[in-house]
Amino acid sequence: MPTPPLFDWMEPSRNPARAKIDQTAREAMYRSETEERARLLQRLGRGREQTRTRLLANLEWDFAPGPSPLAPAAIEGILDRVFGQPTTAKPGQRKR
Repeated sequence: MPTPPLFDWMEPSRNPARAKIDQTAREAMYRSETEERARLLQRLGRGREQTRTRLLANLEWDFAPGPSPLAPAAIEGILDRVFGQPTTAKPGQRKR
């Protein structure tokens, strides 16, 4: 039987909710970084499709062995904020 530690502060104790908090903070950080990259590419004169390709390639490169932290729908949302409404919609059509 293991002996108890001499001091209770010698045993690490993590808050079980901390992992979820960290994951939420990481996703927000990735989202803001990706939006900053999209705005930079827009200021450099890149189009929406070139920016999409570049952002997806960056995420694929950064997270090659595992899944990307941002879904493709999140990338589309970022592009909508940076470039305005998508150009594939018909003029009379509204996005709901």
